[in-house]
Amino acid sequence: MELFSDFLNFAKYILTGFLMYGFFMLIERIRPVEKHQPLSHVWFNLGWYVFYILVSFALQATGIGLLIDLIQNWLGLPLINLPVPHNPLTYGLIALLYFLVTDFFYYWFHRWQHTTWLWEQHKFHHSEVSLNVTSTRRVHWLEDPFLLFCLELPMGLLFKFNGLSLGIITFIAIIWLQFIHLNLRLNLGYLSRVITGPQYHRLHHSFQPEHLDKNFAAFFPLWDIVFKTYYHPRRDEFPPTGLTTGEVYNNLWEASLLPFREWLSSFRESSKRRKPFRER
Repeated sequence: MELFSDFLNFAKYILTGFLMYGFFMLIERIRPVEKHQPLSHVWFNLGWYVFYILVSFALQATGIGLLIDLIQNWLGLPLINLPVPHNPLTYGLIALLYFLVTDFFYYWFHRWQHTTWLWEQHKFHHSEVSLNVTSTRRVHWLEDPFLLFCLELPMGLLFKFNGLSLGIITFIAIIWLQFIHLNLRLNLGYLSRVITGPQYHRLHHSFQPEHLDKNFAAFFPLWDIVFKTYYHPRRDEFPPTGLTTGEVYNNLWEASLLPFREWLSSFRESSKRRKPFRER
C-alpha cells in the first residue's frame, strides 16, 4: 500500500511538472529568443526530468532528509517562524526575507560549483545549447545531496514552516526557476538590478568571455552586485548558450556518469604528476 502511495505521489509530481512546462512553453512561443530549437533537445530534457525525479524519490526513501530534522531538534532551532499567510503583509515581508536569505546561500553554492571540482557535475546543466523551460531540471541528480547540506540545512535551521506556508514558498520558487530559464525575449531594463529574469539568467549560461562566471543569483541580483559578479543585460542582448568547449551530453547514460568520469580522469592525471615515493 505504501509503495502504491509513493507511486501516486511520483506520478502526480511528474504530471504537475509537465503541465507547468506546457504552460511556459506556450508563453515562450510569444517572443522566443531561438525560434526553432531542436525538438530532440526538448524530448531529452523531459526524459531527464522523469529520471531526475525518480532518483530524487529514491534518495528521499533512504531517509537522507531526516538529517535536517535531527539537527534541528538537537540545536533547538529554527530561529524564524514563517506564519500561516492570514496576514498578507506580515507573510509577504517574512517570505521576502526568506528568499533573500535563500539566495545568499544559493549564490555561494552556485559560485562554488563554478570554481571547484563541483563543476564536473554542474557543467551538465551548462551544456544546454537550447535554453528553455525544460532546461530547469537539466541538472545532475548529485545536486540534490549537495543542496541538502549547502542550502536546505542552513535554511531549515533558520526558518520554520507549517504545511501551507511551505507549499506556497515552494510553489513560488519552482515557478520562478522555470521563469528564468525561458526561451523568451524579455527585456526587464532597470528592473534587472532588482529581480532576475530570462535575459539575466541566459547571460549566466552564455559562453561569451564577458559573461563567464556572472549572474549567479536565482531570485535577486543583490548578491551578485554586492560580491561583484553582476553583469547588467544590455538591451536585446540574448547570446547563444552552452559550454566553451561545445559538449552537449544529451544522453541519459553519459550525463549520469559525467561527473564520476571527470573526477576519475582528474584523479588519474594528478596521480601521474606525482613522483613515486622513492624519487622524492
